[in-house]
Amino acid sequence: MTEFNDKDLDYVARRYRPDRYDTRKAIRRFHDQTQTPARRRWWMTAAAAAASVVVLFAAGYGIRSWVRQQSEPAPTERPVLNPNVAQTHEFVYDNVPVEAVLAELSAYYHCTLTTAPSDKKLTATFPDDDIDYIIGLIETALDIQITVER
Repeated sequence: MTEFNDKDLDYVARRYRPDRYDTRKAIRRFHDQTQTPARRRWWMTAAAAAASVVVLFAAGYGIRSWVRQQSEPAPTERPVLNPNVAQTHEFVYDNVPVEAVLAELSAYYHCTLTTAPSDKKLTATFPDDDIDYIIGLIETALDIQITVER
């Protein structure tokens, strides 16, 4: 805070005139010149609040995505044995483990095919017409039991 001495106070007291130096009028004039209109202040406040909400939402979404990414195991890629089955309408297998064959057929026919673990391999060509027909052929050829869950 500024210190005043008697000389400064004496100067102000001699020159002060109540009608000429009205501090209330000066302060009011200052506020009128420096303040924004009420409508503009409202919009600025609303825009600031909206921006805050957007920033919080984006931060929350980013954190949620990061947490989900950290908690989910990385998807294991299954090799596609017959990528052209839609054009050729045939499944072709050459010395492929039966588990891989069942995994591909499960994905193609939207069901779950399982069998007891075995190290049997399959060499065959099947039409893509009927899953029950294909399962019957595999069961007969490899002498295994396949369970179908639809």
